[in-house]
Amino acid sequence: MAAAKKNSTANGESSEGQLAKLPVTPPSDKTPTAETPSPLITLEPVTPITSEDVEEASLVVKAPETAAEDPFVDAEDASSAASSQVDFEFVDIPEVEYNVQEFQDNDYSSVNEGFVDTQIGSYNPGLSDREWERCVNFFRIKAPPSGAAATRSAARTRVPIDKLPGMSVGLFDYQFMAVLKLISFTQRGLSGGFLADEQGLGKTQEMFGIIAAAHNLRRSKAEVNIARKSNKPNRHVAPGKTANSCPMDPRYGLRCYCYSRPTQDLADRMPEGPTVIIAPARSCAQVLREAKTKLDLKTLKVRLHHETAAKEDKLTPAEIKALTAAISAKTAADGTIEYHYQANAGLSDFIIITSPESLGSLTNGVFGVDVKAGGERKKRDGLMPGIVMLDEFHEYLDPSTENKSKVLAWLQHLKRSCRGPNQPTPLMYFVSGTPFNDSPGDIRPAISLLEREAWAADESHAMAPVTTAHLDTVTATFINLCKAQSEGLELDREDVISYRRSLDRILSLTMVRRLGTSSFRSVPLTSIGPLSVNIIEHAVPAALQEALQSLAATTASLVAAEASARNTTPARFLRSDHAQPLLHKLRLASTFPGIASSSFTFTTEELTTHLRAAGNDPTLTPYHAHIPLWASHSPKLSTLLSTLTTMLADKSPTPGEPSTAKKLIIFTPLSAETLLLHSFLLHRRPALPGLKPVALYPSQSPSERQSTLDKFLTVGNAPPNVLIAPLELAGTGLNLQRAKYSVLMGPAWTKRENQQAYYRVHRVGQRQETKLSLLTARWNPAERAILARYEGKEVDEEKMWDLEGGGEEKGGLVERHQEVGE
Repeated sequence: MAAAKKNSTANGESSEGQLAKLPVTPPSDKTPTAETPSPLITLEPVTPITSEDVEEASLVVKAPETAAEDPFVDAEDASSAASSQVDFEFVDIPEVEYNVQEFQDNDYSSVNEGFVDTQIGSYNPGLSDREWERCVNFFRIKAPPSGAAATRSAARTRVPIDKLPGMSVGLFDYQFMAVLKLISFTQRGLSGGFLADEQGLGKTQEMFGIIAAAHNLRRSKAEVNIARKSNKPNRHVAPGKTANSCPMDPRYGLRCYCYSRPTQDLADRMPEGPTVIIAPARSCAQVLREAKTKLDLKTLKVRLHHETAAKEDKLTPAEIKALTAAISAKTAADGTIEYHYQANAGLSDFIIITSPESLGSLTNGVFGVDVKAGGERKKRDGLMPGIVMLDEFHEYLDPSTENKSKVLAWLQHLKRSCRGPNQPTPLMYFVSGTPFNDSPGDIRPAISLLEREAWAADESHAMAPVTTAHLDTVTATFINLCKAQSEGLELDREDVISYRRSLDRILSLTMVRRLGTSSFRSVPLTSIGPLSVNIIEHAVPAALQEALQSLAATTASLVAAEASARNTTPARFLRSDHAQPLLHKLRLASTFPGIASSSFTFTTEELTTHLRAAGNDPTLTPYHAHIPLWASHSPKLSTLLSTLTTMLADKSPTPGEPSTAKKLIIFTPLSAETLLLHSFLLHRRPALPGLKPVALYPSQSPSERQSTLDKFLTVGNAPPNVLIAPLELAGTGLNLQRAKYSVLMGPAWTKRENQQAYYRVHRVGQRQETKLSLLTARWNPAERAILARYEGKEVDEEKMWDLEGGGEEKGGLVERHQEVGE
């Protein structure tokens, strides 16, 4: 959240409270009326701008005449918009005066080497020709030519290339590679791994591909062994003979166990038993539907253990009996009881879907059996799977809560119960496009299940990085770097690179991950392409330079006092998270330069109070009447209006949709900026026919925000076409591919926040060529400090508070480092 947070100083005053010390104009003598709600602080007088100040054609704002006819505008909104008429003018400035400079960053998604966050790149993508040749040979794929060798554009469109026995749909080439990579991890002694492709690349399909391939490996081995034991004529290659094929190859979708050493090696590592898929409760029904659609139900049996399961989807008593593992018990030398499990062979065709909440009733109820040991009978879990798929594992593989800890406890039980060679540990695949959010320590439960004692005991072992001890060291380094970063210390790039390489050593041995912007065999995995951002730099508005310099000087005094109270330098303090609230108003002035002389502070408390009093209607807040003055001479708003004009005039077709209406998302680093922009666009709406802005506010209820999103995402000309949203509400977790245009009004506190915002629009499912912009103002000391944080640098203390022309540097925007694990 970019909004101000309270930070106590040495004298006990909060940083946010110090914002009241920023420069103000004399208070108005006018008493607020019912039409002008009383603000927390006195309003400044509104001085109409004279005709001499107007350098371009000005606009006298009128209330929208057709607002009440818009089905997406409530009657109350229409009424309040009609009452918001003002009688003074905006002053727009020509582009030549604010010195716009642009440059295109065609790889904005890359990782900065001077900054630490949880962003990770691609791992084990299988890009070499040798790896692809191995995949083609193993699965007997008749591979089409690569994109690089194709002569027709159609050949560059990715289509499924083949279908595995057991599946009813085909897999793309990169999905075949993921399946082979993940099952081949067993050759390293790894019982599973991470399937972490980004959203939209088909992880569910890859998950089913692993299940089908494992089933085919077991089936091939079992049928070859049966044929050889029978001593009857069969179609398999005789033992000891060399061959390049077997008539039974098509039955398995891979080279037969009877002659292929790679198949023999992998099949011998496949544990017997059914597959259990654990998914969040909300997803169980969807996983069931996809399984029934994408798997061959004549080959594989799909069952659901959940309260929503229909009768035909539940396990039958006969199936439960057949699937229950044999459990034996004996007394160990130390007097303890050891339980040994043996799954029944030939039952890998069963797939059981359940949720974390339903797992206990499945293992202890449905499969609970009594085992006699030491003169006593004890109930034991008799479910011994061959494979466990943990879909969206980051949501529940966490020992901190009751239901989530049950999953981890059950998996640990399975690992302890499979010590002998007759029952290998079940393969555990951890599936998520976001394997960790807070720190690398988020994957510690998964690593604890994958690691082996021999790896921890021998630091020279090839798999030594895949241990909780190694991960704990990496996590501690991450935490220390983040702490230093948050306190404003300049990180040594070598320390950051060393941390990333330590993390790479773990993930390169355990994870398959491709990004939505990646390519495979010279063809993009998706049609969205790399994250390309147009960065537009603006100069200081000359007409307001004196007021803005005064605001910067006052902010400098507050920063110096706070830095002194924290026993640090102003430059270092500016790189710390504690600086955010003190820079709040100065950052806001990059877009609304007229607020430099305003007595409003625009803090979270002030903003929330006014919005709630106004029922989240920006036209009823005390800010609304001042917007024309605050917005005048704003370079960023001039650029935004130009983008809006382009968007409204864009009538290019959208694939698969009848409407040509385009949509724009305006992301704001600050919540206050969302409100001011919404108010600004409502003022400008009469001059921009077709403009229909809506906004998300922290003061709205979740249902209100969802209703606003639903309206915006509706196809057609009538619904809203501009969404204004703060990063704290829309920067993550939303799919906003309906929009073609996106503008970020200024740099967020971290570059990662910028990237995540763009990925709401630029993601799989986007049918249009996105137009993404970042508006910067390096003349503003606050923005210069933030961009310096991107580089891991401190600002120049001698000049840090001087207003500069801007547009001369790209620092903090295009320098980068990308560590890719192979």
